[in-house]
Amino acid sequence: MTNIKQGLSLIIPVFNEEKTIELIIKRCHSLPLAKQLIVVNDGSKDKTKSVLGKISKKYPSVTIIHHQTNLGKGMAIKTGLSQALGKYVLVQDADLEYYPEEIVRLYEKAEGASDGIVFGNRSANKQKGYILAQLGNWYLNLLFFSLFGLQLQDSYTCYKLIPRKIWQKINLQSNGFEIDAELVSKLGREGYKIIEVPISYHPRKYSEGKKINWIDVIWATKVAFKIRFFTKKDLYE
Repeated sequence: MTNIKQGLSLIIPVFNEEKTIELIIKRCHSLPLAKQLIVVNDGSKDKTKSVLGKISKKYPSVTIIHHQTNLGKGMAIKTGLSQALGKYVLVQDADLEYYPEEIVRLYEKAEGASDGIVFGNRSANKQKGYILAQLGNWYLNLLFFSLFGLQLQDSYTCYKLIPRKIWQKINLQSNGFEIDAELVSKLGREGYKIIEVPISYHPRKYSEGKKINWIDVIWATKVAFKIRFFTKKDLYE
């Protein structure tokens, strides 16, 4: 973690990812950046905890935290944020949908950006199928544009590289998947400039463990409207 205060904190929320977690940590650990890896096991019911025990011996610099029960992705991210030391923070899902090697490009772009906020944009990487997921993302892009004037091509990307001081300022409250909607809504409400960088993407099927569904889109809508019309800024600053 050489010079981590100028580097990147990677928060990896984990729930039942025994098959992929070791490879994700290996790939993140190999990034040519000053970095801090924070793994939050959110009450996994498979062998994830056992696998992480072995990983802690192989990669002693990795911070591993265990929730005794499943508290939700949002809570796992907030637990990770409480331990983050880097200049920037990014959430890395524990599956194999995203390519950690591309984080370097986001980091380099952030260093030259006015607000230091860079999102990975999956829209240039067209995948056959997954029409419902694409429609959901299109709807959310339109939602955030209508409510906050954000012109994003991929508002619900996992790859959101944001300065730690901004993560702390907006004071996230959500405990589930709706934390992404809260994050984007608050960034939009505060008027931050968001830059998008094309990234690769290999979506999982629901049979392979994908967890987001249309219920999460409904929750995202409720959160966005609440922040736009019913939440005072001083409640989260």
